[in-house]
Parts: sequence; structure tokens; C-alpha cells
Amino acid sequence: MFELYLNQPGDLVLREANALPAAKKDEVKLKIIYGGICGSDLKVYKGLISYAAYPLRPGHEVLGRIIEVGENVPYEIGTRVVVFPNTFCGVCEYCLQEKTNICIDKQPIGVSSDGVFAEEVIIESKYIVPIPEEIADEKAILIEPFAVTIHALKKANIRKGNSVAIIGCGTEGLFSVAIAKKLGAKVTIIDINANKWEIAKRLDENVRTIHPKDVKGELFDVVIEAAGVPASIEQSMEIVKPGGCIVAIGITCDPVNYPSLKIVRSEVSIFGSIIYTLKDFTEAIGYLKDPKFDLSPVLSKIVPYTDFHQAFDDAMGGNFAKIALKF
Repeated sequence: MFELYLNQPGDLVLREANALPAAKKDEVKLKIIYGGICGSDLKVYKGLISYAAYPLRPGHEVLGRIIEVGENVPYEIGTRVVVFPNTFCGVCEYCLQEKTNICIDKQPIGVSSDGVFAEEVIIESKYIVPIPEEIADEKAILIEPFAVTIHALKKANIRKGNSVAIIGCGTEGLFSVAIAKKLGAKVTIIDINANKWEIAKRLDENVRTIHPKDVKGELFDVVIEAAGVPASIEQSMEIVKPGGCIVAIGITCDPVNYPSLKIVRSEVSIFGSIIYTLKDFTEAIGYLKDPKFDLSPVLSKIVPYTDFHQAFDDAMGGNFAKIALKF
């Protein structure tokens, strides 16, 4: 069996691993089909996440098929599943409120423990979600990152006719385009990369695209901040209407200027959003079962996992949306 392994930041290798043991009573063994490269994978690769535990096997966005089950597992061999890659305790005050995404003992696999970029993996059955057969593999691999956007945009209560600005046209920004348009919003994409504009246009030709420097005096009902850099976060607070809201998806550790006077006097709501719950996975599957809801432009390309170096380089280059490894 082969797996990707990150010895230390920047030192990613393909190695032969020991054969896996039998699945224990609450575990499943998966044959991985696809693995999506996420922005957090790139940060782990570059050494930008302080709690990353090296050396480790990276990866958390995967689609696989069950090839072995423990005695207590309710799923059948052959079932296609995606992995829910953030553990939760189930007993803390947040888990008891169904906010497992902010569990005090949450552990992200592929960051603080071994991930799932391997030909086969074993995982506890509570952290897999079965996929209906009508959802193709190339759609199913998008479920985990799409759930991030679903969780975030529910906070904004977007309505038909709302003006929505989406700052940052990476994967989460592109998913935001798809959801906002489905909800009937008037969508403006703000990004510095014209290649990303073209991907957004393939999701909906009526999406308006603009460079951040060209937004002059325009205000929006809802602003989705999906770039995660100080300038874009500050711009989100500049361009939101009085009484409007900002949904913060992007993350930075750098300081950001906070316009307290505007936020307070204009009654601007700011919603932070982090990952998802199992309910968001269910909603993502519901969206993708609709044949008219097309996210295919977001999957830029699929490459053999043996070409992982090129795949990671392309993902870091900024001209692609989602890149998936085929195992």
C-alpha cells in the first residue's frame, strides 16, 4: 500500500506503508477513490499551521468505498462514502448544542493526526457519510468543502434580490457563487485573478466580476469574505450596507483594522464560520442530487496521486480551483 507522507514542511513524499490491520468493531477500511487538495493541506505543507503534528500523512477531503467493516458497523461493504474529517467528543457543551464544529476536543485529521491521502485507510465509522449512487464520484469529492460553504451561508439568510459580494474566488468563494445564485441573489465576485473570474462565469454567466481596486463607493446587502487576507477582510467591512451582514470564511493570523464606529452605528452583523456539522453534509448531498445544480466548474482537474508534486504546485499557483488526486 502506498501513501503520501509529510516528513516536515515542504518534504512531501510517496512511500510504501505497512499493510493495514483488520478493521476493529466500530471501524471501516476504505479504498480511496479521490482526494481533494484543500487550502489547509497547503498550509500544513508550507508549515503555516502551528498545531500541525509532523511527520504525518496529509489529506482530509476524500471519497472512498468500504472494503471491510467491523462487527458493529451499520454499513455494507461496497458503500461509497466521504470522510467527515473533524473528530468531536459528543459530550461537551458545544456538542450537546449540535455545534460539533467548535467542540473543545475537536481534532482535524491531516493536521493534528494522520490524514487520508493513501490507497487504503481505516477510520471510525461515525466519521463517514454514505453517498447516494446517483451522485457521481466527481460530484461526491466536492461534498466536504461544499459543506463548509453551506454552513457559512446559512448565517446570512440570503434572499431573492439581495446584492451579494463575494471577496475571494477560491473554492469556497466559487461555492458561494453557486449557492447565492440559486437563492436568487445578485452576485458580484471581487478577486485579483482573472482566471478565477472565468471559472465563476462558468457557474453562472450573469455573475459580475470586478477587481478589488475598482469597487468604488458600492455597498452590498451581504458580503462573503473568502480570501482570508487583511486587505480583503478590511474591504468587507467597507462595502457592507448599513444593516447588512458579513460572513467571514477566510482566516488570517495577521492583524486587521476594525472600523468600530461603522460596525456599531450601522448595525452591521459579522458572522464567523468554521467548517460544518453532519447536518451540513446532508444538505450538501441534497444540493448535489439535483441534476440542475452544477458545481463541475469548481473541479479544475483530477490527476494520478503519483503526480502529487505537480498537483500541489498547481494548487499553490492560484490559477485553479479544486484539484483532486486519483488513488
